[in-house]
Amino acid sequence: MAVLFISRGTAAGARKLLDCLQRHTSFRFVSREDLVSVVNCHGALASKVVKKLERADRAYQQFSELRRPYVVLMRQALLEKVHGDGVVYHGHSGHLLLPPLQHFVKVRIEAPMSARVAMTMERFKYDEEMARDYIRTEDDRRVRWARFMYGRDVRDPKLYDLLLNLERVPIEVACRVLKGIMEDDQYRCTEDCERELVRLCLAAEIEAALVSDARTYLFEISANVEDGAVTLLGPYIEDETLEVVLRIGRGIAGVRSIDYKPGYAPYLSPTA
Repeated sequence: MAVLFISRGTAAGARKLLDCLQRHTSFRFVSREDLVSVVNCHGALASKVVKKLERADRAYQQFSELRRPYVVLMRQALLEKVHGDGVVYHGHSGHLLLPPLQHFVKVRIEAPMSARVAMTMERFKYDEEMARDYIRTEDDRRVRWARFMYGRDVRDPKLYDLLLNLERVPIEVACRVLKGIMEDDQYRCTEDCERELVRLCLAAEIEAALVSDARTYLFEISANVEDGAVTLLGPYIEDETLEVVLRIGRGIAGVRSIDYKPGYAPYLSPTA
């Protein structure tokens, strides 16, 4: 089965669509809150990264310093949750954390403003003007967040495999469409996909361990894995600190050998 990533605007009707999928399928559902729970398992430093970043949207320097650790930790958590198949992740821009794989299907949910306003008025007991202001503010916040975090505009249709306009496609029809995609052999998790997931998961776990340790938190180090052989790429560091980095890497299950090379360490795949 496929892994489905659902992105949506504010009050776009995704909740009703998810409820429909839950009624008619046995898929596993993952939210951003589930990812935060995984991040918190990395310890106090990791937990602080997520909490501080949520409050740093007006503090550019702090936001910049926290961006990389946040991306590393959330990517590791997302990979842990979607490892396998038959999973639906619903969020705003989490799909931008991962490179494309054959069984990853990225979907954008859109809805007419009139329906979004009505939903917001019902949920928060707002009048029409308040509801419109809320939607515009939240949409703008999410767009700015994704642009700063990932350098992408979440409204760009080229980022998705499928865009569903709930003005034209009723919820029940959209539900059947997504169920059909999830179950289609075209998007099954092949052996190649599984091997790539194992490789990505191990690399992500190493990077998450490094940004969760106060001794290595500030170093921009990326991990590349090939059959359990790990190459770390990052800044030039002294021998004593290098040994700490390598020791942390060796402590991750599945690492057969580990090496360190000075160089530029990208933390987002150019194809993500």
